[in-house]
Amino acid sequence: MSSATQRATRVQDRLADNRYVRFLLSPGLGLLWVLALLFLPLTIIVLYSFYTAGEFGAIVPEFTLANYQRLFGSSTYPVIIAKSFLIGLVTTLIVLPLGYTLGYFLGRTESTWKPLLLGLVVVQFWVPIIIRTYAWIPILGTEGVVNQALLWIGLINEPLSLLYTMPGMLVGLVVSLLPFMILPVYAAVSTIDDDVIQAAKTLGASDWRAFWEVTLPLSWPGIVSGILFTFIIAAGAFLAPELLGGPGERMIAPVIADVFLGDFNWPFAAALSLVYFLLIGVSLYLFTRKADLEEALEGVSV
Repeated sequence: MSSATQRATRVQDRLADNRYVRFLLSPGLGLLWVLALLFLPLTIIVLYSFYTAGEFGAIVPEFTLANYQRLFGSSTYPVIIAKSFLIGLVTTLIVLPLGYTLGYFLGRTESTWKPLLLGLVVVQFWVPIIIRTYAWIPILGTEGVVNQALLWIGLINEPLSLLYTMPGMLVGLVVSLLPFMILPVYAAVSTIDDDVIQAAKTLGASDWRAFWEVTLPLSWPGIVSGILFTFIIAAGAFLAPELLGGPGERMIAPVIADVFLGDFNWPFAAALSLVYFLLIGVSLYLFTRKADLEEALEGVSV
């Protein structure tokens, strides 16, 4: 054994004997972080949702169901919640084919440009989302790049109203969330063995059938991950509705923020947050039950 290996072994032994290191690597610490960062804040939200709002933003610890009665008895908040779900669903349906196509290409291509293309996808995470969202304002405005290009080509005679509309908001959401679909699909597709696909073709499968019965099921885990990421972020989006959407495209996240910070009604805002959190959680549970990964993988036929 070389001296370097011996030194590395001694360091590992000392780290293994260190109580502090063992504590940092213990499952108990991970459980503690989960309790502190997830369950404790959620417990506070649950408690606040049953409290009463006092004067000047005070929180009165008196049990009441008035917050939930106000929510479900209103004709406004259920519509906003339903619209948020719909926008999340529409965004996911748009991102899915675009993201899968790009992720599939990156996963299967042998091009020398592959590292650069991957870098262009990942570099979006280095730019704050507020900057990426703000960048669409000069692009979609009446004097923006899109309108000027359409006017120059002659497709339109006057600028279109693209900003502060539903299409403008969807464009911002789709472009911002594409990497969340591309990267999981790329990770899944790049691990598929070429021999499996070639075996299917050897047995008589066409290119399309090999893709449909082999590649697509094997990339299903990446698709499910991308759908979950995209839907959760889109349905709870804050910046895109605030900066690119109009008054008629209000989503639940900005509304909750207004109730928290504008009305200072923390109990009602907590009730809104909790109801939406439960609806998202139930929807994701039903989706993951329907999108059985093991069943999908078992269906692969070669």
